[in-house]
Amino acid sequence: MAHLLLLDGLNLVRRLYAAQERPFHNSPAPYSDATGQQLLHNTAEQLQQIAVKLTRQFKPSHAVAVFEVTHLNWRTKLYPAYKADRLPMPEHLQIALPVLKQKLADIGIQSFQMPDQEADDVIASLAMTMRQHQQQVTIVSTDKGYLPLLAEGVAVYDHFNRQQHSQNTVQQKFGVLPEQLVRYWSLVGDKTNNISGLTGIGPKTATELLKLGPDIKTALAHPDCPAKLKDKIMASRAELQLFMQILSLKTDLQLGLNLQQVRFTAC
Repeated sequence: MAHLLLLDGLNLVRRLYAAQERPFHNSPAPYSDATGQQLLHNTAEQLQQIAVKLTRQFKPSHAVAVFEVTHLNWRTKLYPAYKADRLPMPEHLQIALPVLKQKLADIGIQSFQMPDQEADDVIASLAMTMRQHQQQVTIVSTDKGYLPLLAEGVAVYDHFNRQQHSQNTVQQKFGVLPEQLVRYWSLVGDKTNNISGLTGIGPKTATELLKLGPDIKTALAHPDCPAKLKDKIMASRAELQLFMQILSLKTDLQLGLNLQQVRFTAC
C-alpha cells in the first residue's frame, strides 16, 4: 500500500520562521540584514530537520510539500473578508521560498503548487484521490481546516503539538464529528478564516443542534429542534450556505500530478 506524506508547506515555514523571529519582536529597531539572513538560514535548517524526522516517523512511500502562490482565489472573490485580517508573509521570507524548497528537495521531497489555488484544496484533492484508491495519506499541518478530511486512510498530524488527530480528539474539542465541522464552524464562526458565523449561535447551541442530525437540514427537521432556533437559522440561510461553501475544501481539483513524480527515497 502506498503512503503519501503531505506537508502543508507554508504552514510549516511560517511557524518555523515565527519561532525564530519571536525574540526580536520587542526590539526598538528592525534587526540587521545579517540577523535577517541568520533567521532565514535557521528556518531552512529546521525545516529540513523536521522533514527528515517526519519521513522517519511515518516511513512514506511518497511525499510532497504543497505551497501556494497567493491566498487570493475563488474564496476571496465570493467573500472578500476571507482571511482579510491575516498578516502577509514577510517579503524576505517570500523571496527565500526557493531556497527552502531546495532544502526539502535535497532530502527527496518535491514541492508542488497550483496557480490561483490554495494549498488546502490541493492537499484535500490529493488526499481524497489516494483514499479513493484505498491508499494511505498523512497530512502534516496545524491548520484545523483539514480535520473534516479525517477518515479511514486519511490522517492529520500536528507536528508542533505532537498530536495525531482522530474522531475522538475532534469530538473532545468541538463536540461534533469530523464530517460535521464545516457546518459547526459555519454556525459559530471561524476566526482563523475571518468567518463571522450566525448571530446569536454559540458553540453549545450548534453542538446541540448537530446532535439532532448529521446535517443542518435534518437537524432542523427534528421534532426536538426549538422553533426559535429554526427560524433564526432559516432567516440567515443564505449567509450560512456561503460560509459552508467557503469553509468546504475542494477535493476534485485536476492536479496533473503523477505519483511517480513524488516517490520518496531517503537521501
